[in-house]
Amino acid sequence: MAFGGIAEACEAARRQRATAEFEEWSVIVTHHSRRTAEIDRSDDIMLSKELARREVVLDLAQALRITERSVWAILFAAQTVRDRTPAVWAAFAAGDLDAARVRAIADTAERLQTPRAWTVLEHSAPEYAAGHTVAELRSWLRRLRARLEPEEVGTETAKAVDDRRVSVTHNDDGTSWLNALLPTGVAIAVGARLRRAATSLPTIDPESGERDRRTRDQKMADLVGHWLTCSDGTQTDIRAEIAISIAATDLIGLTDGPGLTFDGEPVGSDWVRDLAQSEHTVFRRLVLDPIGQVLDTSVLGYRPTEALRSALRWRDGTCRVTGCRAPARETDQDHAVDYDSGGETSGANLRCLCRRHHNMKSHGHLDDRHLDPPWRHIERYRTAA
Repeated sequence: MAFGGIAEACEAARRQRATAEFEEWSVIVTHHSRRTAEIDRSDDIMLSKELARREVVLDLAQALRITERSVWAILFAAQTVRDRTPAVWAAFAAGDLDAARVRAIADTAERLQTPRAWTVLEHSAPEYAAGHTVAELRSWLRRLRARLEPEEVGTETAKAVDDRRVSVTHNDDGTSWLNALLPTGVAIAVGARLRRAATSLPTIDPESGERDRRTRDQKMADLVGHWLTCSDGTQTDIRAEIAISIAATDLIGLTDGPGLTFDGEPVGSDWVRDLAQSEHTVFRRLVLDPIGQVLDTSVLGYRPTEALRSALRWRDGTCRVTGCRAPARETDQDHAVDYDSGGETSGANLRCLCRRHHNMKSHGHLDDRHLDPPWRHIERYRTAA
């Protein structure tokens, strides 16, 4: 079957699944509403009514072979979406969105506080959700919320940071999990420093002369152990190379939108402004066009300069293959038109591809239809349909 045919078949199957999920939700919502209305009209005491409502949920759970918690989650998500973002419910009914995407939108709708924010979410989310993976949607929703209600997000972040902690969980095989709950910006810096340190380790042990056969993950785990057992850290001193984009008005405090990391995660503008005052912070300016795309830059020769590589990583954020979340820092710079065939080493002809997808492209198994356009650093949202 040609790609056009399989694409149509997959789209039809996806819509059937989404429609079936909507029908299931509708059965749950309709039955629950009808039965609870009957219960509320009865003359039973309040305790009896509450227990009767729980029985309704139990009946639904057993009929659908799911947990009661799952039924409550569906009821909550459906009510939130129908009340605050009815256009999202309509898109669900039409088969444009599936249950996973509706749940993600409902979670954000519940967190947003103002009717204006609900309106932006209602008219922006269906279009984005329909064309992106659930992981991409959740990241976009976090960015949207940080832009629409920065004060509320800042308050929530501060409260969450108060709960930061480290825990150790022992396994049965002689290993243990070391978990640390950290502010997002600090966690990104830690990860960046670990990756850079692990990559810079010599491949040949200078003492034994043997080849280091550890994977990067193993090296990073060993470095954490070394640093925590051999270093007396008394303060957070971020010197890792991390990348954050932020509007100039947000940086100087005229507006309060978030900074964005390479992979599109929002970080608080206050934290970025504090980081900007560090003597170790280096600013690199990338010029964007009016819709947020990195303007083209070209070099002579096959290998892009480090400046061009940085621009490409900024522009793409992740591997350009639709749905691939491999971070741009771990990708290759691929020539869309091969250099040997006259292709330029330029922003217009280069794109970030992870090694797996780069190999597929090199062997003729990655078509342009598999690629997303470059990421825009300025996201626009709709306030009306």
